[in-house]
Amino acid sequence: MPGILIDTYKIKDPNSGLGQFSMQFARSILACEPDGPFTFLVPKGLDQGLDWLRPRLTDGPLLRLFPYLGPCYQLWHSLYQLSPHRPGSGAKRILTVHDLNFLIEKPPAKAVRYLRALQRDVDRSDAVTTISEYTRGELTRHVDLKGKAVTVIHNGIHMPLDPRASRPAPIGERPYFLSIGVIKEKKNIHALLPLMAHFPDHQLVVAGNDRTAFGQELRARIARLPWRDRIHVLGPVEDKVRSALYVHCDGLLFPSTAEGFGMPLVEAMIARKPFFASRSTCLPEIGGDCGYYFDRLETGHMAEVIRHGLKDWHKDRIAAEQRSTVRAAQFTWDRCIAKYTELYRSMLG
Repeated sequence: MPGILIDTYKIKDPNSGLGQFSMQFARSILACEPDGPFTFLVPKGLDQGLDWLRPRLTDGPLLRLFPYLGPCYQLWHSLYQLSPHRPGSGAKRILTVHDLNFLIEKPPAKAVRYLRALQRDVDRSDAVTTISEYTRGELTRHVDLKGKAVTVIHNGIHMPLDPRASRPAPIGERPYFLSIGVIKEKKNIHALLPLMAHFPDHQLVVAGNDRTAFGQELRARIARLPWRDRIHVLGPVEDKVRSALYVHCDGLLFPSTAEGFGMPLVEAMIARKPFFASRSTCLPEIGGDCGYYFDRLETGHMAEVIRHGLKDWHKDRIAAEQRSTVRAAQFTWDRCIAKYTELYRSMLG
């Protein structure tokens, strides 16, 4: 294939979903095609920590302000929407859209500006992909595709497990439920706090970037609870700790109502653990029948879903774990990259 530039700029934030996606995409495409004609766009100053990423292109003002003065590529793949970088003239462009969460996260005026920017991104692209059928539906509803087809390519998930991994020190020996992800209001982690009154024998372990305004608010809410000693907010965790948290948990609690894919559901399936998630956005599409769903985020209802789900899971645990393993195998990086490289070839002839 001719020269291909892949915009992995979000690799600068490895604790975010986009950062993880960008990092694993780069690793996986080089593993599948080590001699492929790929150049990776990364933030300036970050290249010293990415010796494995060869060849690479360090970000500079040319690619933001004067892309036509930069190197020529025949294909440019933006791994996320609303990138500040633009391909030079003559390059075909693939745009990958992860979600339209800004429609509910941002104030109305800002959401309109984001939507206009996304429309411009779509207009400039020769091909558009989304990471779920749900996101494709949202994109079709809110953006004029002007006849362009949208290809769904599910994310790949890579999470090596060590069954012998020790429990992270702050947790102790009491059983726990796990909640993982960036701590923002849309993730609805606050809905889990009163839920713990229904499970006095369990702890709640929350892992993810809590350096947000809502993260501070969440800690303040926890401090006021009688069962605050059973709730642990760990902040961002490295991959080994993340894996160990899944190994030892009794289940994943994921009440988010703003998702484009729902990576933690696949991680729970890889770990062969039950998950309890919102029946909204893309989550049933990704999780299938390997978990249990909240129809509403009301404490009594959520508690009943978890009690029923744990009982059902352990009634035939071997069969439940096998279902999870089979479904998780649908979301490998090999499958994901094979579909993208097929798209690259079809666009380049």
